[in-house]
Amino acid sequence: MNIFKTFETYLKEPLSILRDNFFQIISLQTGNIFENKPSMNVSLMKNKAQITVINNEKLYNLLSLVTHRAKIKEKELKEKKNESA
Repeated sequence: MNIFKTFETYLKEPLSILRDNFFQIISLQTGNIFENKPSMNVSLMKNKAQITVINNEKLYNLLSLVTHRAKIKEKELKEKKNESA
């Protein structure tokens, strides 16, 4: 997996695509993990972004955790904003 190509993909698109649109992370486990190398694919479509992680459960868990924490932070910010209004 070349992480720099992933950054290139993100830099080509405005960050609002990832922030404002539906974001999905998928994990696929295939047959023999020793024959099939781990990989990651990022797909950016009009109304959603999708990351597909193949044969790498640790990376999937990391991405899921980061996404979950970002949603919690966003929810807390909205609640603070509503309280101050």
